[in-house]
Amino acid sequence: MKTLFETDLAKQRFARQVARATGTFEHLLTGRVPKSVMVVSNGDWLVVCLHEAFSPLERRLATEEEGLGRVKDYHHYLFDQSLDSLRTHVKDRTGVEFCGALAHVEASTGSVLKTFTTDPAVELFLLGQGLPTLGVPVNDHLHVNGADGNGSV
Repeated sequence: MKTLFETDLAKQRFARQVARATGTFEHLLTGRVPKSVMVVSNGDWLVVCLHEAFSPLERRLATEEEGLGRVKDYHHYLFDQSLDSLRTHVKDRTGVEFCGALAHVEASTGSVLKTFTTDPAVELFLLGQGLPTLGVPVNDHLHVNGADGNGSV
């Protein structure tokens, strides 16, 4: 059975391409580079998670219940409205087609977690608190041309 990746090096290159494509799209969409992008693969499936911090204004709004509702609604709306464009962006650059998607707005950490999968049979769940961050920080690994974390991926 042939898998999506032939070698570990090819797997790493491909994961970086997918991470860059999703991170670049997020930067174009929100004007902010994701805090981290994590790519996990096994055989013929791939899962991508983007973790991003709220803007300073969103952090202030999220301290009140009404404001938090507005921030959550905004990010869910943004996610829903941009999903088809993201799928096209990633597919055009990497050949990867996302089938499943999930967005979670977390007020306590001031973040939005966006998760995508290439296989509809891979179910996406939000795990509970207390787990360590396992993503690859964009600032440390994925910036091109020595960007400082505020530029493009």
